Amino acid sequence: MADPRKGEHHANRAKEMLRQGRLADAERELRAAVANDPSRGDWLLNLGWTLEAIGRLDDALQQYRHSAALLPTARDPRLAEGLLLSKMNRPGDAIAPLEATLKFDPRCETAASVLIRSLALVGRHEEAETAYYMALHAIERPATSHLEIARSLLARGDLRRAEYCFRRAIAEGPALAGVRVELARALLLADRGGETAVLLNEEFRRGMVAPALSLEAARIHLASNRVAEAVQVLEHLARVEPSNPRLHLLLARAMRRRNDLPRAARHIEIASRLASDLPGLAFEAALVGLARGHAAEARGLLVKELDARGAPTDRVDLLEIVQALLTTGLAARAMTVFSARFGNAIRHTNGSDIELMRVGARLSLEQGDLTEGRARSRRLLALDPRSMIAMHNLALIALQRGRFALARGWIARGRATDPSDSGMRKLRLLWWWRRLLAPLSRD
Repeated sequence: MADPRKGEHHANRAKEMLRQGRLADAERELRAAVANDPSRGDWLLNLGWTLEAIGRLDDALQQYRHSAALLPTARDPRLAEGLLLSKMNRPGDAIAPLEATLKFDPRCETAASVLIRSLALVGRHEEAETAYYMALHAIERPATSHLEIARSLLARGDLRRAEYCFRRAIAEGPALAGVRVELARALLLADRGGETAVLLNEEFRRGMVAPALSLEAARIHLASNRVAEAVQVLEHLARVEPSNPRLHLLLARAMRRRNDLPRAARHIEIASRLASDLPGLAFEAALVGLARGHAAEARGLLVKELDARGAPTDRVDLLEIVQALLTTGLAARAMTVFSARFGNAIRHTNGSDIELMRVGARLSLEQGDLTEGRARSRRLLALDPRSMIAMHNLALIALQRGRFALARGWIARGRATDPSDSGMRKLRLLWWWRRLLAPLSRD
């Protein structure tokens, strides 16, 4: 026969044990309480929370559902069930209890944000947006709802709206951990890496950053060509997670860009031992090998990795791969990779990007397209009037077209800009030979 008073005694003892962190003892007392009064849905809910804390998730789920059946108008059992299902990576199953939670409490921001995430994960994007707009209507400052819909938009490639929602999340929840790193990732995908430094610095200024987010911040710094900032983050993280293979991959990339090739090779070796199939590791090994003069091995690694995984997505990393392909004699493959990412009309779509113009001009010349190579080189020179690469390209194109006076002008301008440039000295010698042989070729 049920004895509610004994049940209350056991439930009160369980609360004290939970405060002390004695989870196993708390579970025993809660089971005793429920045995004395099985109609108490709140005790079943507490039992579910205790089991979840212990790690017995299936048992906890059963208790949440039993509690919800006994408490037909209560929010918390349904919220607990939905959150646990999401934690168990069962987003489709989490939707119904989360929707039920919001029927009882439309202002529950946790339920709203996890519902948006769950709907997005199962591909029900229109319903996710509906849940987002309902959250905007019911919740005064729905920071986490902004964050979840921003993640969904980012995954779908809607960078403009994702940026807007990330910024709303920051404005309404400035203490949200990691959101500035996520916004920086969106800006990087939009080729706006230069705008990410302030966001990442603010994230670290606010306090401790989780190791995974620190790694992502370092990756964004590297992808935006901020090597010093990346090294600072990575060297700090190396004291926390020294056996993380991705950490060593990023350190290898940073050391290579510093031209510290022995350290880069050492970090490549460590990363390879920790995780030989790590994405990006083969590319980095190829670039380090190429920098050390092992062109043939680098060429094989580049082709194998491109065939297996495709090109990297980060702009700086991809341009490094394109240049490596050109250096190893794979001009056609370089053009394919470059065009797939940037298209063929870069003077119109990315006309202010110096690095892109520089690589694009080299690609055009390698492909024998002197007209586009000349146009891109002129654009590069307009962006950087002291660009030796642009002047070298323009002098070479003029020579190949037999326009000796124009070539001489570009060579003179280049030598005036940098008298020690060996490329211009070689072009001057080539100019003399071409000039001497020109009458013979006409005969």
